[in-house]
Order: sequence, then C-alpha cells, then structure tokens
Amino acid sequence: MHRASPVDSGQRAIAVNNVRLHFDEREEAMANDEGAANASWTKQAVLLTFYQTSWNEMSWRRNAGYRTVILGFAYFGVLLAVVAYNQHMSALIRYCLAGVLALGSLFGAGYLRSNYGKYMAAAKQTVLIEQYVGAYDPSFLGPLGALIPPDRAQRPNVPLSRDPVCLWSVIAFLISGLLTAGAIVAI
Repeated sequence: MHRASPVDSGQRAIAVNNVRLHFDEREEAMANDEGAANASWTKQAVLLTFYQTSWNEMSWRRNAGYRTVILGFAYFGVLLAVVAYNQHMSALIRYCLAGVLALGSLFGAGYLRSNYGKYMAAAKQTVLIEQYVGAYDPSFLGPLGALIPPDRAQRPNVPLSRDPVCLWSVIAFLISGLLTAGAIVAI
C-alpha cells in the first residue's frame, strides 16, 4: 500500500486550496454576470458527482475493451488447442465451431467499435465539466499553470479511424477470430 509522504500531502493541500480559491473566484465572477447561474458549493458538488460518474464510465469502458480483446484471444487459443488435440472431431462440429467463432468475432469487433464511441461520449462529458470549472486555464493552479493540458480537450473528438491503437485492436480482434475459425476448419 502506498503511503503519501508529508511533501505529497503538503503539495496536495496547496493544490486543493488553490482549486477552492479558483472555485470561489469563478463563483464570484458568475454571480456578477447577468444570466449566469450561481456556482454554489452545491452546484460544484453536483458537478463533481457527474465528473466522477463520467470518469468511472470511461474507466469501465476502457477496461471492458481490454478484457474483450484479451479474453477473446485466450478463447481463440483454447479453441485451437482443443481442436488440434481432438483429431477425431467430426467435420460438422468443426464447421459449427468455426461458424460460431466467426460470428462471435464479428459481434466482438462491433462491440469494441460501439464501446469506443461510448467511451468518447463519457470523455466529452468530463471535458465539458473541466472547461466549465476552468481546469484548462493557465492560471488555474497559480504559478503551476493549468490543471489539465489544453490538448486533452480535443482528445474526445478523435474518431476511431484516427485512433490507431483502438482501431488496430478492433481489426486484430476481427482478423484473429476469422483466422482462428479458418484454422479450426483446416485442422
């Protein structure tokens, strides 16, 4: 278990205090604006709850994608090992296994594609909240600068076709599943 050193705790306390001051300043500025909602501590608590919910959604979707790919590859390997070990398996059973595996690969690739879109939707929600509280403002943490680098705000707008790691994960999952199905028929 990691224990925070006193320096870490002190730096965290300073950062938290700066965030509170920043919220207070933004609250005053918003209260003075005509038509702007008052960013009370209640509103900030609601924003924090929504932020945590969106962040948890992003984390869950990212991990679900990893699990799908890893468990899918393991499943492909186990099926190949079973079919290779069992030389007396009838051709009909092999064709059925190959068909189920090919169909499962198509659905798995579709799930990964859909999961990416939902992951990015949750990421957009976090960015909206970060923008609202001014986390990209260079003066957010005083001399330390912005809380979050400004380029992070553009990350949720990247389509799957321009995200090579995620795109190749979907393609690799699909191709390996279809190749495994072909290998089951060929063995």
